[in-house]
Amino acid sequence: MDVLGKSFTSAKEQTAAMAELMADLRKMINNPEYSDVDFVCQDRVRVHGCRHFLIARSPVLKRMIIPGTRELPLPDISSSCLLTLLEYLYTGAMVEYAPLNSRKAYEVITAARYLQLPHVDKLTREFLVNSTATVGDDLTKAALRLSVALEYGPMSPDIEILSIEFVRVLNSKNMEPVHLQALSEKAFRYFLHKTSSKSELGTLSFGEYLRFRQIILWCASQVCPEEAAEVVSSSLPDSKGALMFLRDPTKAPAADESQWSYLRSILLRKEDPKSPLQSLLSLVDLRRIHPELLMKVVEPLQLVPPGDVLKAYQHQALERPRMFAKDSVCSWEHGTAYKTLGDGSTLQKVEAEIGFARATVAIFRPFGIYEWDIIIEQLCHQFCEIGFHFASRLQSGKINFNGSTLAMQPTGWALNMDITEGTRINFRGGESGAPIWVPYEKDFGHINARIRVQLDLYERVCSFSVDGDEFQLAWSHLLDGIYFPAVSLGKGNEGRVRIELVSGFDLL
Repeated sequence: MDVLGKSFTSAKEQTAAMAELMADLRKMINNPEYSDVDFVCQDRVRVHGCRHFLIARSPVLKRMIIPGTRELPLPDISSSCLLTLLEYLYTGAMVEYAPLNSRKAYEVITAARYLQLPHVDKLTREFLVNSTATVGDDLTKAALRLSVALEYGPMSPDIEILSIEFVRVLNSKNMEPVHLQALSEKAFRYFLHKTSSKSELGTLSFGEYLRFRQIILWCASQVCPEEAAEVVSSSLPDSKGALMFLRDPTKAPAADESQWSYLRSILLRKEDPKSPLQSLLSLVDLRRIHPELLMKVVEPLQLVPPGDVLKAYQHQALERPRMFAKDSVCSWEHGTAYKTLGDGSTLQKVEAEIGFARATVAIFRPFGIYEWDIIIEQLCHQFCEIGFHFASRLQSGKINFNGSTLAMQPTGWALNMDITEGTRINFRGGESGAPIWVPYEKDFGHINARIRVQLDLYERVCSFSVDGDEFQLAWSHLLDGIYFPAVSLGKGNEGRVRIELVSGFDLL
């Protein structure tokens, strides 16, 4: 014992001895001379192993390698993957056979979980996380990585986080055929699922048309990648072309029956009953596509069953909430701190409680430019807020209009004029849901001030003007849903405003 104790007195000597041991053990990996069990892998390659090492290192292999067993089939594990696992089982590290790409990494994780090797699982997941950073904003890399990830069955939450990051990259730009071609069908379905609108409304969504176009483009790129972009673009306008058409109906898509017919022939070229086209199109909610696009683009393609298109028209015509007419009187819904005067368009503060009020008019359609004026007839105490209240769905119960200002509502967007803080706008993201305030243009705290709100739902932006002076952009990237003009009128029992609808509402 004294001799052994003196042999390894320094850390350097211990490290050298450990390195020598690892080198000797590494020589035993897949070495038939020192092995007494053979694994027949997925690729029919035999990999040799030493049962004493294996049953000591893996509880699953201990159950599999019973006395007398000489050959074991591993139909779900490739030989390269098994060699990675054997290197770890023998040496405690993955060096010579370490996974160098994401495909092998997912394979190793799957096998490690099957053989109950948690440390291999952890090390390989760390490699995947680090390699994900190299994807950046490269759509092709993200598409390939997502396709590989989806090959390996159900994902644990820690692995799915990586796939969701790939989806985020793919959804950050318009994918071209070269990117779509890199997506497997399973990966493309996963992408569609993760990017589907969560709105519970039947509100129209420009994104739903782009979703339809993306499916057509993906299917075309699988059949005829060299022609996909040109053929689809000639028949289905992109986002810019579709918005231009919705702004000006005279600029209808230039496609004719011959172009639609040619696109159909490409998509239906493979007469495969298992073709994914129809099942993918079933993921599109036609009710949310603008009727002009349904009529001028979707229906002429003859890829969607006529009955489904008819149901979409019926929903838009009959089942959607009644819209607001331009010559109607706009009134307010509010809590106990307010009351309406005259024809209902004037809102008076009557109690010191704060609260907010919103107009009875609701903007449902995400196409068009909507403008309304708020005229200050009596100054408010301390502050005044003007903006809109957003809803992702129609509430079945009543809104609580008492207690919080418009800006403090989780879905309230407000231009705030405070006598101490000045004029500012709110953004989400503060602690406990509190708004983050950003300075914004000049004050509007005077009698007869006319504040115009412009909500551009083509571009998904909002801006303000005061007494004809146009201000800079307030918010961008607004969501699909319902928008209600809304206000908050200070802390006291003073303050009176009137709403006038200016433009856009006659389109509803």
